Amino acid sequence: MDKKAIVFDLDGTIYFGEDLAENAKEILQFCYEKFEYVFFITNNSAKTREEIYQKLLKMGLKIDINQLITCGFTIAKYLNKNNYKEVFSIGTASLKSEIESQGITSNSDNPQAIIVGYNRDFCLEDLKPIVKYKDTDCKLIIANKEHSYPVDNKEILPGAGQIVVSVEYTLNKSFDICIGKPNPMMLEMMLENLSIKPEDVLVVGDSYESDIKMAQTYGAEGVLISDEQKTDCICIKELSELLEVIK
Repeated sequence: MDKKAIVFDLDGTIYFGEDLAENAKEILQFCYEKFEYVFFITNNSAKTREEIYQKLLKMGLKIDINQLITCGFTIAKYLNKNNYKEVFSIGTASLKSEIESQGITSNSDNPQAIIVGYNRDFCLEDLKPIVKYKDTDCKLIIANKEHSYPVDNKEILPGAGQIVVSVEYTLNKSFDICIGKPNPMMLEMMLENLSIKPEDVLVVGDSYESDIKMAQTYGAEGVLISDEQKTDCICIKELSELLEVIK
C-alpha cells in the first residue's frame, strides 16, 4: 500500500475505554516504520487534547502531542479562527477549559453561539440556561452527533447525539455546524501544513458513519474495523488484521 500518512481513530480502534486493542503497540510500531506520518484523531470532546495525550502515554504508546487532534481542541481553534469571543458551552469542564485556552468566554450570558459536547453527566438542568435562546439567531455548534461509543470490554454507551437532539429541541432548531467526524475539519486541520494529497492518506476506524464517511468526504481511503461489510471501503474485523492490509 503506497500511502504517506495513516490516521487512526481512538475509541473502538486503538483502545476500548482503558484497554488497548489487541496488538495495538506492535501495529503502531510497524506503521511508524512504513508511513511518513502517523496521526490520531478522536471525536471525544469530553477531554482536552492534553488529557487524551497523557492517556496514550500511560498506555505505553509512542506518540507526540502534535500527532493527536481532538474534537474539543478543534472546536476551540474554530471559534478562535472565526472571531467568536463569547459562547455558552454544554459539556464537560475539560471542553470549557479547551475553549477558554483560546481566550474565549465559555459560559457567557450573551453568547454568539451555543456549543454542545459530550458529557456523561448531562441532565435536564443543563438545558435551563439556554431555553431563553429558543427561536433566536444564536448559532448552534456541536462536537458530533454520534449515537454511541465503545468503552471497556466493548460495552456500548449513549453518545453525544442524544444530547444534541435535546438541545435542538430546546432551541427549536437544527445545529448550524458539526465540527467532529464525519466533517473532515479535524483531518484538514491536522494535514493543512503538510504536502500530502488526500489520496495519500489512509483512515482507520470502527464507525462507517463517522470515520469512513469523513475519509471519503476528504478524498482519502478508509479501513473499517467492524463486523459490517461495505463495498466502498476496506473491511476488517479486528485491528490485528490491519497488518495484512498495509504490508
